[in-house]
Amino acid sequence: PIDVIIEDLRLTLSEQRGLWRFASVIPAKPLVSLGEGFTPLVKARFLGENTYLKLEYLNPTGSFKDRGSAVAVSKAAELNAKAVVEDSSGNAGISIAAYASVAGIRARIYVPRDAPEGKKSLIKALGAELIEAPSRADASKMAIGSIGSDEVYIGHTWNPWFIQGTKTLAYELVNQLGHAPTSIVLPVSAGTLLLGLFIGFNELMNMGLINELPRLFAVQVQGFAKLYEELHGEYRSEPTRIADALRVSEPPRISQMINAVKSSNGDAIVVTDDEIVRAWKYMFRSGFIIEPSSATVLSGYWRLMGNNKINRNDEVVLILTGNGLKYVDLINKYVIAESNI
Repeated sequence: PIDVIIEDLRLTLSEQRGLWRFASVIPAKPLVSLGEGFTPLVKARFLGENTYLKLEYLNPTGSFKDRGSAVAVSKAAELNAKAVVEDSSGNAGISIAAYASVAGIRARIYVPRDAPEGKKSLIKALGAELIEAPSRADASKMAIGSIGSDEVYIGHTWNPWFIQGTKTLAYELVNQLGHAPTSIVLPVSAGTLLLGLFIGFNELMNMGLINELPRLFAVQVQGFAKLYEELHGEYRSEPTRIADALRVSEPPRISQMINAVKSSNGDAIVVTDDEIVRAWKYMFRSGFIIEPSSATVLSGYWRLMGNNKINRNDEVVLILTGNGLKYVDLINKYVIAESNI
């Protein structure tokens, strides 16, 4: 993977309310936007006096991926790309399809065959070409192998401009809180959000705007826990059947992900499908319509509190990454009917 290095970084806040408020630290022209960013930061006293929920699932297409898509598609438009190619389990594909449509650029999205039907329908409804692959790994291989001369591979696991979009979440949290939180709990698979936060907070620290990095706690799911395994050893389990958005088995930026967790004095943990369903029900009953992959952060938070990795007095932000409205079938099965996983 390649990275974007910005020299002599200076933060100047624009008058805009969304992601492009931080345009001075984004290495792309603000050519495409749907109003992404500045999602609500809600104090969750039902979890802890100093615990916040960052509602990233309220971004325009229902996930934090809109931050990366806004910047990556803007860069593709700046480079006069005729088409963008992406591989995704669903959320990134929906997001790229929407932003490409706004930019007037063709989009071709490769997804695993077992991606949720609702997500596949949204990708097609947004005007993108949808191609199904046997697995998530095959979707990535097929996408990379298909790129034409006037096309840009915008895969969020590889594209450095995508991560330049997700880093704005760090800037936004400091802008909303007035400082950096003690800890952040987030779902992790390919690592685009983890690395974005790590890059953003490091930039803020280098500019003297915060004094230390928040501890980054990565929550992974059974069967797709490469980061956890690199830190703690092999984790044998059946692959998750419910958290489809977190099914990347070999993240290409794994060495950077390890560095982000270690450098922030954080950690990685694995939660089970049973734990996810329990947390998902709890969040629905608390009024938060999130997808199962987002519920992992509550499972992780409970676990981290239980083993004293997070203290009750810590200021903690839980990132709720994806919208639950794309999961009507699973909601009926696990939240309403309360079937066993």
